Amino acid sequence: MLTTLCQTRGVLSALVVGEALALIISFSVSALENFWVVLGQVSLLVQFIVSLSFALLYALNGIRAQLSDNIQAGAVIGTLVLVTFMTTLYISYLALFAEQAPVWFVIKSCAISALVAALFVQFMAIYNEHAKAHSAYASAQLDALQARIRPHFLFNTLNTIAELAHQNAHAAEDSALALASLSRAAMNVGKQSTLNDELQLAQRYIALEQWRFGTRLAVQWSIPDTVHNIAMPCLTLQPLLENAVLHGVEASATGSLIEVEVYLSEQSATVIVSNSVSANSESKRSHNGIALANIRKRLAILYHGRARLSQHRFDNRYRVKLVIPRMESFNESINR
Repeated sequence: MLTTLCQTRGVLSALVVGEALALIISFSVSALENFWVVLGQVSLLVQFIVSLSFALLYALNGIRAQLSDNIQAGAVIGTLVLVTFMTTLYISYLALFAEQAPVWFVIKSCAISALVAALFVQFMAIYNEHAKAHSAYASAQLDALQARIRPHFLFNTLNTIAELAHQNAHAAEDSALALASLSRAAMNVGKQSTLNDELQLAQRYIALEQWRFGTRLAVQWSIPDTVHNIAMPCLTLQPLLENAVLHGVEASATGSLIEVEVYLSEQSATVIVSNSVSANSESKRSHNGIALANIRKRLAILYHGRARLSQHRFDNRYRVKLVIPRMESFNESINR
């Protein structure tokens, strides 16, 4: 409860509710000719009470883990009523509302504050329940998507390592370590990674496949010298490279050139993976559709439509474009 209230959305919601309350009170107690004067006075009073109450509640945010939901709700209502009581008592003492009986002014203000606070707390409780349900549903979806990710190159890589063990023990060891990194990443699908880590993981994958395809697989990397810690889901880029290998290299007797381009702006990071395809190669593969659909679902859950994944085929090139917003963490976005 307190966590939600102390966030930007919670504070904005309280200010909007307070202004709506001020507007209702002004309509009910003032004549048309002095409506704007009364609205200004009431708005100033209400917004002062709301702001001071939130400042006090923010001080309790540090110990929220020790408080139950009922205690937090009581703290919100009690704080608003207490601040209203002290503020209206001071205003009555200064006789700023001389036309009203000071005692009844304080009592009515506290009653209105308690009623509105109770309704607002109930609304926030419903919102929190919805957010928790959405978070649980999103986590369940991520778990289901993770269970579907099975890198098809696993068996081919193991065979490659077995062959290298007889020819080049050092290369076999490097391949086994690269495979271990990919397997570890497959266990962390949906969790936070960084663009730099994802690029390194993609490079390890390409190194594995180059042992299998040799000169048939050529990769051209176009990456900025500095790649900041831009958050993105773990194991997002590797499936794009895997699709490029499937379509461009494995399906062609002469191999393919895979190009990986990374562009950074202040708002987003863009990764483009393209590969050449032969005219007689298959235009679609079931694994490709599943992998891209899987990535799209994970991006939709974590970025709420702010990330895009598109693919196009033109002439003899197949291109996949990934655009993600620049942020240091996306863990809180599920609860938005």
